[in-house]
Amino acid sequence: MKEFIEKGKEFSKTTRFKKILKRTGFFIVGFLGLILIFFIGLRIYFTQNKEHIMTEINQKINDNISGHASIGDVGYKFLIGFPNFTVVLKKVELQDSLYAVHKRSVLKAEEIEVRLNVLSLLHKKVDIEKVVLIDTKIDLFKDKNGVSNSNIFKPKPKTNEPKSKTETEIGEVDFKNVVFISQNLQRNKLFHFEVNSLKCKINYKDDGWETDLFLDVFAKSMAFNTKHGSFIKDKRVKGKLAVQFSKAKNKIDVVTEGLGIGDDDFDIKASFGLNKDHPIMNINIKTTILWLNAAHLLDPHLFKILNHFNITKPLDAQCSIIGDMNAEGDPEIIVDAQIKDNVLVSSEGETKECSFEGRYINNFKNGLGNNDINSAVIIKNFTGNYKGIPVVIPNAAINNLEKPIATGDLHSKFDVEKLGNIFGDEFIKFNGGTANVDFKFNVDIVALRISKPRFTGKVNIEKANMLLRSKNITFQTNVLLDFTDQALFIRNIKYQRDKNIFFLDGKIDNFLNLYYNDPAKMVAVLNINSPFMDVKKFMSVLAHSEKKKEVKKITTKADIKKRITLVEKCQVVLNLNLDKMVYSNLTAKNAKIIIVAKNRQFFVKQGAIESCGGKITFASQLIPNGNLFDVKTNVNIATVDIPQFLTSFKNFGITSFQPQNIKGSLSATADMSMKMTLNGDLVDDSAKGNLQYDIKNGSLTDFKPIIKIGKFAFPNRDVKHIVFNDLSGRLNMSGSFVNVDYFKVSSNVLNFDVEGIYSFKKGTNLGLTIPLRNPEDDYKIKDPREREAKRYKGIVLHLLVVDGKNGEMKIKMGSLPKK
Repeated sequence: MKEFIEKGKEFSKTTRFKKILKRTGFFIVGFLGLILIFFIGLRIYFTQNKEHIMTEINQKINDNISGHASIGDVGYKFLIGFPNFTVVLKKVELQDSLYAVHKRSVLKAEEIEVRLNVLSLLHKKVDIEKVVLIDTKIDLFKDKNGVSNSNIFKPKPKTNEPKSKTETEIGEVDFKNVVFISQNLQRNKLFHFEVNSLKCKINYKDDGWETDLFLDVFAKSMAFNTKHGSFIKDKRVKGKLAVQFSKAKNKIDVVTEGLGIGDDDFDIKASFGLNKDHPIMNINIKTTILWLNAAHLLDPHLFKILNHFNITKPLDAQCSIIGDMNAEGDPEIIVDAQIKDNVLVSSEGETKECSFEGRYINNFKNGLGNNDINSAVIIKNFTGNYKGIPVVIPNAAINNLEKPIATGDLHSKFDVEKLGNIFGDEFIKFNGGTANVDFKFNVDIVALRISKPRFTGKVNIEKANMLLRSKNITFQTNVLLDFTDQALFIRNIKYQRDKNIFFLDGKIDNFLNLYYNDPAKMVAVLNINSPFMDVKKFMSVLAHSEKKKEVKKITTKADIKKRITLVEKCQVVLNLNLDKMVYSNLTAKNAKIIIVAKNRQFFVKQGAIESCGGKITFASQLIPNGNLFDVKTNVNIATVDIPQFLTSFKNFGITSFQPQNIKGSLSATADMSMKMTLNGDLVDDSAKGNLQYDIKNGSLTDFKPIIKIGKFAFPNRDVKHIVFNDLSGRLNMSGSFVNVDYFKVSSNVLNFDVEGIYSFKKGTNLGLTIPLRNPEDDYKIKDPREREAKRYKGIVLHLLVVDGKNGEMKIKMGSLPKK
């Protein structure tokens, strides 16, 4: 290598090398001189033939259009397009023959560069090699009456001459800052593009031509239907397109890979028919794109739908657009997407591990048009995980995007504890058990919200452990929810805690529609059958406390709060059928009770129990007041055994005698109000109201108040066992005070009259009127009027029963003041 370099250096110093270098320099100078002379000649030629060239260009244009072409000036650019000749046309405007009607020029250009073939010029002919449009507006327009400015080109004459003699071929096209507008008011279409740059070299063939087109365009509008808005609005389109025109097929084919639209790349195959009456376009697009990026490329009315959802990872999508570019309305649009292991986000939350095949089509049924009414979104093989719950939708569809209806099948099988992710753990905590869901659904969608849903199918929950947090109650149960067209049927629920056990079934008419539209009108009719129930414990389950717990604050999501609110708003009708029930010390059987619960208020519409040897019927209203209930009740007691009845109610707090001291059969009616705790306990001194009573076959045994009176007034009579006739009277209660209306007791041992105030605490002041006459013989008189006439003959004793020590009664002489 060094040897070669050394030889080169030696050769450069020789005379021979210097002669070669000198001759080369002369050649270059001569060649440049020839070029300079050539262009000076062209310049002289252009100057001398400018009018002729301008006339030729005008003639070529006007020969091919129906209308008028105007050119402001013609210039020449030195060395541009060598060895050809470049003419600059300035202030160029093309108008069709109907310009006076629509007032819109087909073309306005500040400058058009036209590269002409030099050899053709020497023969005084104009052949165009290249056209450059600079600062140009191309405006194709059709008004509502069908008047158009685009019919500017004359039909090509039919001839057998070679193409080169009858047509002008443009070898290259270059756009710089060109605005292209195609507006069709009759068909509501608008295409508006701002072309920053467009370059192509055209290769002509026997059947047409082909080119690679380099494009940099800003899309202002691509509206197939202006009522819906524009696709790819305000997006930059940049890339290379392979374009081919076929005369035989009379269409243009376009292929591009990696065409940039906005921030994403697209592979596109398209064809555009050039038939004057029905130019058919067929565009196929493939891409991998983010959901919201794709949504932003669509027209606003589609974006408005898609924007309510999101798929967080890129998805594979294909789109085809087929239609007549002269036809009114939208073309046929079909979008297919494949989503794999993605995350679907909606107003209801996230569905993870989401996979499905989706299709949008605006021509669902052929012949009904390409429109929203005939549009559909079709979902196949949907799988996902919604808040820990697997969801499978083999088939689903949303038809008619003007009034959308969603239909499909839904299946799921999951651990019941996952329901806590949906309903929250603040109200009910689920633990253990499995749930199987099989649904068919048909749902109206109004403003992208579920309306008038129709679900048919079953939710079967087995061996679920449930913790009612507000009461810290845990129980295991099975639940079958059966959705029909008319109602939700609830079956197979079993509750058992301690000795309490009940079986529940029921239904909610029009459940799903009311759930989404008016939950306050929802009525759940539940039938509860139980072999044994402790009513107070049952009430503690139903009641809801407003007391704020001092626990760690838990943030509850809006959708969970909505479901809890639903439970609180809906009306519940409970039909209780209890073989045996207890309330405090009251034991009853064959209880049949109808309870209506709404807004935390409880109404006992019909209640009937068998207890204490008789029957008790009642109707009540429980109204929440803080952490208490205000209770109003009407009670009808029929022939109950008095000792059992008093024992059941703890002798009403009376300590002066025990239930076993009084016997007989009691019938009564009561109209009362009182306060009750959420656990079903009566609040002391809260009872108010009236009691009408009737006692049959009454007797007093070791009745302490009477024994005290006997020692005081009848030391010689046996008052330990007294049998009295039927007795009726009226009481008025107010807290711990009982206002005893005047009543008479007639017995075989003594007669006495009672009235005044009895207090369960302090304040007893009862007046007793006791005839000293021994009624033993009078008691045998069958005629009541005759027996009554002898009642007060003889000495009559007046006593007062007042408070004594330790709850005992004290008896003293005296009378109540006269009313």
